[in-house]
Amino acid sequence: MEKDRITNHYSRRQAIKMSAAAIGFGAFARALPVLAGDVIGNAKIISSGEMVPGSKYKKDGPVRIGFSNGFSGNTWRTECLYSVKMEASRHPEIADFIVVDGQGDIAKQVNDIENLVSQNVDAILCIPNSGSAVAPALRDATRQGIITIPFNLPVDGEAWTAYNGTDPQNKGFQLGKWLRGAIGKAGKIVALGGLPGNSYTAAAWAGAQKAMEGSQIEILAFRDAYWEEDRAKVVMADLIAAYPQVDGVWCDGSQDAAGAMKALLDAKRPLVPVTGDDYNGLLKLYDQHAAAEPKFQIGLLSEPTWESVIALRTALKLLKGEDVPKRQVIQPQLITSQNYKNYVRPELPDGVFIDTDLTSEELKKLFKS
Repeated sequence: MEKDRITNHYSRRQAIKMSAAAIGFGAFARALPVLAGDVIGNAKIISSGEMVPGSKYKKDGPVRIGFSNGFSGNTWRTECLYSVKMEASRHPEIADFIVVDGQGDIAKQVNDIENLVSQNVDAILCIPNSGSAVAPALRDATRQGIITIPFNLPVDGEAWTAYNGTDPQNKGFQLGKWLRGAIGKAGKIVALGGLPGNSYTAAAWAGAQKAMEGSQIEILAFRDAYWEEDRAKVVMADLIAAYPQVDGVWCDGSQDAAGAMKALLDAKRPLVPVTGDDYNGLLKLYDQHAAAEPKFQIGLLSEPTWESVIALRTALKLLKGEDVPKRQVIQPQLITSQNYKNYVRPELPDGVFIDTDLTSEELKKLFKS
């Protein structure tokens, strides 16, 4: 498979070689067997009333699709990318699937999108590093008749074709509400987010703060932890040193949560209620320590790694002339101390995210466990 420092370019043949609205917290739960059956088909997805007409984008013959990935620095992105490559390999109409990696650099991602436009792609999928910075580049692509599908992280404005993902602000609110209830009437918390300036964390943290309004919970600090467990552990160690009392940890990603809990363990401090998503490493950590740590609780809302598949399928529907919703909001799985055993996968690596369309065999191969 050809690759260089900037761009991965996948022809169909190469792809086949890869091994071919606030909603209440409880409403997020899905009666869905983990890693079984048609995960995407059984998911709850709420579509907006506004529809995008496919007649505007209908194209006969082979199509070229680009994917601007803001960065690829964690295992969520690894699963997300693998899923969309596998999906692309199943569609004979895709002549080329071009992946570019922004490497966490906002300016590079903008340049990547412009380069995809210059390569005459028919559609651009995008996870933005910054919802504001990429908006003009996606707007320009859209004006040139290219289908633009941002997903996972919101993009400012409306100058893109269609969007899909969870609702980060509502997720943040629900996680904040859960943490408020887990701590009790009063307490002190710290918060860990993802990449600096990313739109997902910004929206989720805004929702969390709203959920804590009027409470006696004191927010000691917010820090960016890059959705990386090792980095989060270092960040949390600094916070532990600065604050003798931490009663809870709000995180929008469980890589951060797992790192924070490991920092508490190293400091011989009690584990506390923590929020996050469906990272197997945190679920395994909870399973290992919950019995000995009476204050340790988890309140998690998944972030499906198959959002990339929905984005690709949306683009292909438009290219076939089918109408699609302007927005598709995916309802995540709710995971708590009461039902976590339905989700934890002891036989799989820590890095696995369990709300996935990949099989256990594919995950083991992907992570070489």
